[in-house]
Amino acid sequence: MENTTPKERFIKIDEVNRLTALSDSTIYRKMNAGDFPQNISIGTNSKVWLESEIQHWIAEQIQKNRKPKD
Repeated sequence: MENTTPKERFIKIDEVNRLTALSDSTIYRKMNAGDFPQNISIGTNSKVWLESEIQHWIAEQIQKNRKPKD
């Protein structure tokens, strides 16, 4: 039987930077404000994000910025 469930992928901060064009400090500031996906601890000094959550955040930013202004 074929598995059709999407596979989640962990990405590190350097890839989050590349995908979003945001600096580390901006990412953490937005995370602390609740405006960015939270990271996940996978070890003592290892933090990652889910790629799907970052892609969803990017899509939301595009949609917000393309809404017609009244």
